[in-house]
Amino acid sequence: MKRIHLLFVAIITCTFALAFLSGNTYAVSAANEAAAPVSNTAKSKTATGAKQQIAHDVNINTADKKLLTQLPGIGPVTADAILKYRDTNGEFKSIDELTKIKGIGNKTLAKLKPYLVKI
Repeated sequence: MKRIHLLFVAIITCTFALAFLSGNTYAVSAANEAAAPVSNTAKSKTATGAKQQIAHDVNINTADKKLLTQLPGIGPVTADAILKYRDTNGEFKSIDELTKIKGIGNKTLAKLKPYLVKI
């Protein structure tokens, strides 16, 4: 009878120990995430700390630099090139015409298309 009682106490003790350790493991992992270096999500945050949203339904013939830089694969230099091309050549006649911009190839264009309004 003593052996069964000791076995029961050992099982209960192990159960509580595992529950306690699993709780601490979660707390430790949460603390590690808070102290971890910048993650992919944090890299997409703006200087004000707000998460940058990707613009949808963007018209490349009317978009300004700020709106263009929110598109995937478009940085400030490429946005300036788009604006310069638009000033020099007039409105884009199709989205595919973006490939005439230095830095925008077929792969970048494929990433952009879901966010652009068809012309």
